[in-house]
Amino acid sequence: MMTSFIIRDVRVFDGESVIEDGFVHVENGKIKSVGHVTGAPQITTNTYSKPGHTVLPGLIDCHIHADMADPQALPQALRFGVTTVCEMQNELDNVLKLKKQTLEPDTASYKTAGQAASVENGWPIPVILAHNSSDAVKAEIAKWPKLSDRENVIDYLEWTTREMQPDYIKLMHESGKTMGTKFNYPSVELQCIIVEEARARGYLVVAHATALQDTLDVLEAGVNGLTHTFCDQPPTHELIDAYKKTGAWLNPTLAAIGSLTTEGKDLQHQFAHDPRVEGLIDESKIGNMCACMAFAVEHGKVEHAYESVRVLKDAGVDILW
Repeated sequence: MMTSFIIRDVRVFDGESVIEDGFVHVENGKIKSVGHVTGAPQITTNTYSKPGHTVLPGLIDCHIHADMADPQALPQALRFGVTTVCEMQNELDNVLKLKKQTLEPDTASYKTAGQAASVENGWPIPVILAHNSSDAVKAEIAKWPKLSDRENVIDYLEWTTREMQPDYIKLMHESGKTMGTKFNYPSVELQCIIVEEARARGYLVVAHATALQDTLDVLEAGVNGLTHTFCDQPPTHELIDAYKKTGAWLNPTLAAIGSLTTEGKDLQHQFAHDPRVEGLIDESKIGNMCACMAFAVEHGKVEHAYESVRVLKDAGVDILW
């Protein structure tokens, strides 16, 4: 039998409004009622009074990467109130380890794109090899799917469905424009094929893009959502029209964009050293929070990213944080 209980005398935030002196009644593992404490059911067992505390829905982190199946990723997320994480790229062995870890107590729920749809020498291969070009890394990358036509797209989708059971499919569409370089990246035609075949198998499709034109490309291909906004130029009316036409959502990852341009460095340090996070993050990870990726220092501005969120939100596009 699933758990039933009442939490009362707490501040309740339901995502839109606040009840200062409220209760939450859970019956058989599901929320049955929420309201002011005067309306709480009168049960004598499993009732917990927690004055001075706040109850709110579990948060969803829409974009993580648990590199090397970091065993701290899922427990750390839960410590910060994140009950579900959505991973946007990882290799098979890592995905299987993380799925197994969710069977343990005190871990966040785990959704994954599994191995993203990639092309020969496409993103993120260049940046990975720039940081680590060891034989072991090269051997792992050699196993990645390298898509070029409908036949190997179908092979890739059948493989990832069988081996990884992903929750959605992710496209990589990184031209390198925001970094002042040029990467190999898929044609819009190939991306359309991936979206079509993924949809035929019941998957939502999301996409990486950090430049305006790259974003327009994947919207044309019909993706359900973007996993970043762009920072190479200001938003345009064409962008708004493309989002509205497709009904796609945006997960802007503004912190990541600030790291790409290094304009978020001060905020990164502020949050990394906030006394409220002491004990919640390993000391070894605090340095990671302060290190900027710095790929787009010369060719990107974080304000372009912020402005894209403003105009898209005003246009009624769903913004996922």
